[in-house]
Amino acid sequence: MRVSDIAGLIPGARITGPERDIVALRANSAGIQPGDAFIALKGSITDGHIFIPDAVKAGAEVIICNNHGYVAPSGTTTIEVPDTGDALQVLLPVLYPHAQEVSLTGITGTNGKTTTTYLIESVLKASGMCPGVVGTINMRYADVSIASSLTTPGPLDMFERLEAMKRSGVDACIMEVSSHALDQDRLAGLFFDYAIFTNLSQDHLDYHRDMDTYFLAKRKLFGGYLRGDAVINIDDPYGRKLAGELKRPVTYGRSPDALIRATTLVSISQGLKVVLSTPEGPISLTSSLLGDINVYNIMAAVALCRAMGIETQTVIRGIGALKRVPGRMEPVENPYGRNIIIDYAHTPAALQTALESAKGLSRGRLISIFGCGGDRDQAKRPMMGKIASALSDLVIVTSDNPRTEDPQTIIEDILSGMTDTGHVLVEPDRRDAIRLGISSARPEDCLIIAGKGHEDYQIIGKVKKPFDDKVCVQQSLREIFG
Repeated sequence: MRVSDIAGLIPGARITGPERDIVALRANSAGIQPGDAFIALKGSITDGHIFIPDAVKAGAEVIICNNHGYVAPSGTTTIEVPDTGDALQVLLPVLYPHAQEVSLTGITGTNGKTTTTYLIESVLKASGMCPGVVGTINMRYADVSIASSLTTPGPLDMFERLEAMKRSGVDACIMEVSSHALDQDRLAGLFFDYAIFTNLSQDHLDYHRDMDTYFLAKRKLFGGYLRGDAVINIDDPYGRKLAGELKRPVTYGRSPDALIRATTLVSISQGLKVVLSTPEGPISLTSSLLGDINVYNIMAAVALCRAMGIETQTVIRGIGALKRVPGRMEPVENPYGRNIIIDYAHTPAALQTALESAKGLSRGRLISIFGCGGDRDQAKRPMMGKIASALSDLVIVTSDNPRTEDPQTIIEDILSGMTDTGHVLVEPDRRDAIRLGISSARPEDCLIIAGKGHEDYQIIGKVKKPFDDKVCVQQSLREIFG
């Protein structure tokens, strides 16, 4: 598009500088290529206008900014608008005309989002559809897989990817929707055909301040963004509250009034056997996923696929086809007969459910290894310490992603929640902690390593260093048992 074409779409736009063709529109100055246009968006934390000089230095030839007297360098064209956020919502459907043709399902909640996307993706594939996924682990569709830096990308990246998905034949996209994205309006211009609420427990309070504010951010998905069915876990108090505010939501849980209800659950070493009560009659499913908590993720997927009109036998087949989810109650296969599980649990509720599930899979002791992230919600650290101490026979407290905090300070916060530390060891080096856990475990014990899951890095200071719990386990096993 040309500068005049873009300005013509935005009421009150004013051009300064020569006419130009725009190669692409970017909102991140770090991604600018020569010939791109940079739009300066004002967020809840940072203002993109301060990055205009960086964008120009990187080669941006057109700047779209708010009307505040910005003077562009010689040779640069400026489009001044009343509000760049409003302007972006006008521009996105024009720049990416097919992005909104992809059916969208948004999943929000503290825990369970990633596993639920994998379950739904498996069912949609079983039904013959071509799904795309946007989430914490990656963005994937067709033969494309892109590692994620954010659970939910910004609107420009999202529209660009949805456009690419549509060109690749994708007909439905399942998206993890974070509270940060909702609070920062990263979903601008998107409309969801379906939305799922999994649960709400303490997390991100360094950002949201309190649970009610956190809930209000999550609730936004079910407001102006949603044009179809809402699927709600009513066993969760916030989910029940949300369901009461919506018209005819599809509910799930173990509660007697849930539309999709688990009536039988058998947890075995190979996975789960579940019977669900539905308006159409009972459904019996088997899943390779470990842990009782996964019954909720299965119920969410069944409820969503029912709302989509997918046949029951296809749902059963799709759920059974999913063997595991990276870093989510993921067993580490090994030739030494050791029961070792990697899990992403990094909140009090997630740690509790992971440990309870792992305890049920152990013939002996439960050994847990975990830490807490630095520069994040400090209040959850003693809570997680208390939970680990109560549920584990042996706890090894270590580092997670300490970021700019002193790892020892984080560990002390965790220990402060423990009333009994007689079965607690401290090893700040995560690699050594994993080795210690494996060395301490007997063949009948279960070792669970929590906090990082699928992540293949550790953030120390401001540097990302390669580190993968699963790889570390495999290396340690070989070193110990040869």
